[in-house]
Amino acid sequence: MLSSLSRWSRRIAVVIASLVLIIACDSTSNDHTTAAVEELLAVDTVLTLSDLKLSLTEEYCLQHYGFRGYKLDAPKMIVVHHTVIPTLEETIALFKRDHLASNRTRINNFSSLNVGIHYVIDKDGAIYNLLPDSIIARHIIGFNHVSLGIENVAVSAEDLTEAQLESNISLINLLAERHSSVEFLIGHDEYNDRSLPHFELFTAADTTYQPYDKPDPGIKFMTSLRDQLMKRHGLEFKK
Repeated sequence: MLSSLSRWSRRIAVVIASLVLIIACDSTSNDHTTAAVEELLAVDTVLTLSDLKLSLTEEYCLQHYGFRGYKLDAPKMIVVHHTVIPTLEETIALFKRDHLASNRTRINNFSSLNVGIHYVIDKDGAIYNLLPDSIIARHIIGFNHVSLGIENVAVSAEDLTEAQLESNISLINLLAERHSSVEFLIGHDEYNDRSLPHFELFTAADTTYQPYDKPDPGIKFMTSLRDQLMKRHGLEFKK
């Protein structure tokens, strides 16, 4: 893990370099821009993938999406969460497991596959990549097969930080550059709103496994995130 000082030094460097990049790059050079942004964005890798997890993911996808596989080829949406777990260390320990914890009584009857996530953002803004973008993660009922997930370390919406907001902005800008297929950006608290356009992607081969209401990360955080993505990067996603 990086020290707080080195993390902030890297974060400041990323912000400055990103501003220079926006000014200097021709908007038509999309591939070049994406590569440059990826090189500048500070992301640490913490591997949580195993052969067993891939096998469990194949079974999960067959049961819930009607196909046997684990590949996420063209993600359609990005989902923002917060962990309800107070520390980065506890968060990573949770996601490293292959099997779901026994206390997840609401969902453990539908698969033993552990919950998973692509990115975790700590309170100081440090970003960690836990699964490749190309692998399906179990983080949202009905949409795992089409979505990338971002978790923010926080026990509640009030616990989220400005540093996390800044890192979400940078990371989502990168993911939008990397994956032109992404059309939707939602908070976990919005996923079960059937009136929103993203719900057209909902899939439930097992119709007994239905979404239920979630509170994270909250209206305030998602409103600020959407506003800043538009102001800084001209990005407007459907909900």
